[in-house]
Amino acid sequence: MKIAIVGTGYVGLVTGTCFAEMGTEVFCVDVDKNKIDNLKKGIVPIYEPGLDELVARNMQAGRLHFTTELKECLDEVEVLFSAVGTPPDEDGSADLKYVLEVARTVGRYMNKYILVVTKSTVPVGTAQKVKRAIKDEQAKRNVNIEFDIASNPEFLKEGAADFMSPDRVVVGVESERAEKLMSKLYRPFLLNNFRVIFMDVPSAEMTKYAANAMLATRISFMNDIANLCEIVGADVNMVRKGIGTDARIGSRFLYAGCGYGGSCFPKDVK
Repeated sequence: MKIAIVGTGYVGLVTGTCFAEMGTEVFCVDVDKNKIDNLKKGIVPIYEPGLDELVARNMQAGRLHFTTELKECLDEVEVLFSAVGTPPDEDGSADLKYVLEVARTVGRYMNKYILVVTKSTVPVGTAQKVKRAIKDEQAKRNVNIEFDIASNPEFLKEGAADFMSPDRVVVGVESERAEKLMSKLYRPFLLNNFRVIFMDVPSAEMTKYAANAMLATRISFMNDIANLCEIVGADVNMVRKGIGTDARIGSRFLYAGCGYGGSCFPKDVK
């Protein structure tokens, strides 16, 4: 099976490399020529333990390729993942210009069926915008080539990615063909416990925001509890243990501290 990953940031590079490790031939695409040139030399631009070894091994095995030209690999692949950035605008909304440019490029150069999967964190309804952008480009060419869209939001933890053994894989699809392709792609990761959750596309898009909002809420809640503990003379660590043993609550993301940061929680909450 051959796939393309557009965007070689944290999500795209980890995703592409791990798929290659499981035997899939992967084309990682990025407009940043300097980044691609460095990756071809084995220079990994992000920190993730063990990633540089995986990149080198799969490049040597001929399963992992890096290129700046998406159109050159479109005829080769069955599935294309869009993992480009969605930076926040001034009002907090996600800027979809890179996502839609990928879609337009696909519509402009595709010559056969392809499943276009949004991996980036995007608002509900983005997949339909991607579909319209592809169809608009096909109309300009006066062609009508079949394709599907899907949503496969990422839940990676930066610096401790669990792509090879995820809690779950969320996939939003619109067709049986798309579901079969995604099942085939993920099956090697999940042979012991096939944890792919299929749903409709809007629900998959919403799941990512709901998960991040819930985790951010837990962190913020525990910080308020910590402030209250200081006032009343309680130990927040004891409180955390006391509530974390409740199976309905659980112990993760209950540590009081400086709050949350990173590239996802702040913009997704906004």
